[in-house]
Amino acid sequence: MKEKKLYNKTNQQTNQPITDFDILDVEDYRSEDNVFSHQALVMRAMNKCIELGSKELIEGFYDESQKSNKGVSVVIYKEDTRRAFIEAVKTVDMIMVCDYDEDAVKNILNLTEDLKITKKELLKKQKDFWENLDYKEKEFMLRELKYPPPEDFFHSQLHYWNLFIDAELETYRNVFKELSLLTRRINFYEQEMVIA
Repeated sequence: MKEKKLYNKTNQQTNQPITDFDILDVEDYRSEDNVFSHQALVMRAMNKCIELGSKELIEGFYDESQKSNKGVSVVIYKEDTRRAFIEAVKTVDMIMVCDYDEDAVKNILNLTEDLKITKKELLKKQKDFWENLDYKEKEFMLRELKYPPPEDFFHSQLHYWNLFIDAELETYRNVFKELSLLTRRINFYEQEMVIA
């Protein structure tokens, strides 16, 4: 890719503006013959999943830490590493959809359908929990929750949300396993690749 302007820079020998320079690719998904490599892209995305999934997967949280001696505090959100892993697997799945064989289609569909059932069951449990509270319990809980749990999504302050994330995490671990098996079935490992 060629860029035609570079502001405030001049050639020191000629004192002329620099008008032509090359920008090199940071992420290179090309094979040795300089052709786009789907295999390199898949392996890079899978490597990201492995990096994210190989550490402790925890819920995100807000961390208030003191920034200065004057007592000024800064609140920083620490990433939910569970969600990061799930999104990384979804990205690999998105990239590899063109590689699916019959087994991958069937197995991944079964996994995601099971997750939908689990979600429906947990939403029902959340609804039943709320409906079974008496008026005083609901009033007390609303001080903490700010709003009653809706029927179609999880309230982030009730444990049903974390139960669902745990189920989703296990599902996407299994999706990643299936995608790994798929790479073997389509012979992605025929030649050795080094991805930095």
